[in-house]
Amino acid sequence: MTDAGMGRTADARQARLLKRYWAAAGSSALVLLLMFVLYWEGHLPGYGFAVTAGGMLFWMLFFYVLFRTRLNLKAGDPSLTFAQVLSAIFMLTVAMYYATSGARPVILPIVLMAFVFGIFRLTLQRLICMALIAIAGYALMIALVHQLRPQELMLRLEILRLLVFSFVLLWFAIVGGYISRLRKTLSDSKAAIEELATRDPLTGAYNRRHLSGALLQEKLRSDRSGEPFCIAILDLDLFKKINDTYGHQAGDEVLKACAQCGKQAIRPIDCFGRYGGEEFEVLLTQTDLQGAGIVAERMRISISNLRFPEISETLRVTVSIGLAQYRPKEDIRDTEKRADDALYQAKAGGRDRIEIETNNA
Repeated sequence: MTDAGMGRTADARQARLLKRYWAAAGSSALVLLLMFVLYWEGHLPGYGFAVTAGGMLFWMLFFYVLFRTRLNLKAGDPSLTFAQVLSAIFMLTVAMYYATSGARPVILPIVLMAFVFGIFRLTLQRLICMALIAIAGYALMIALVHQLRPQELMLRLEILRLLVFSFVLLWFAIVGGYISRLRKTLSDSKAAIEELATRDPLTGAYNRRHLSGALLQEKLRSDRSGEPFCIAILDLDLFKKINDTYGHQAGDEVLKACAQCGKQAIRPIDCFGRYGGEEFEVLLTQTDLQGAGIVAERMRISISNLRFPEISETLRVTVSIGLAQYRPKEDIRDTEKRADDALYQAKAGGRDRIEIETNNA
């Protein structure tokens, strides 16, 4: 992937994280509205509402600044899910401290709603840690109210609520951990399927389908920016003779070794794939024919230096390479054809050589 491509990926990821933040902020706004209703109905004192609303707005602004300045990307979890949920639970616990005894059961389920936000992002360990913090906070809230405003508290009932709250929250944590593991398994399976869909199973190089997509993307980028790129088509010389002499299994080993050489010879921003049979294709981004020739020569020498003692001490492999540079707005198949024509010229010229397209006007 190119540097520009990695930048686009990072921007897309940050956009998704910011969208999740807005979803959380929207939920916080609804909770804030509920706090106002409790205040309006006399279940939350004015100073309690002011502290709760001020704290919630502070955390909303705090996380917004982190996302907009991209400081969140420096965190282990750029979504900041753990921190966001904990801040929400903290403010809800503060609200329950100020609220009347009859209003606390109204606020308590919202703590569970905040906890649910972490289920799809956090590991079992973090979910349990968050549950224990929430339980400890609720217990501390009960202790403070009992100490400072005992007339407002039905202690036995609050302890019963604490026990039920603890059981439910820990249950959520365990189920959430299972869901988290299941999501990771599905994500890994998806990545494996995508890998199989884009890779040649024998050589591990990209397959032709992926190459076609990469070429089209590079064509569009080049048409916009004017930056050049080149295509190299490689063909192993006299490969049929290797199969006929040493067998197809030996031929497979040669293909794998040559593909490995090719991949090691290019830059991370380039794309190396199997074109078909003993042919490979290379997308050389942001480079002209002169630079492409240097990379092609590196691949040619690397492959010619391969040795296969497990097959035969005398086995040597060479490769012929055709190069072509993309011309603005042309069909990418025309660029490939010119590279293929250059390859045939390399074959006709004696093999083990590089040929550059002719008439590069």
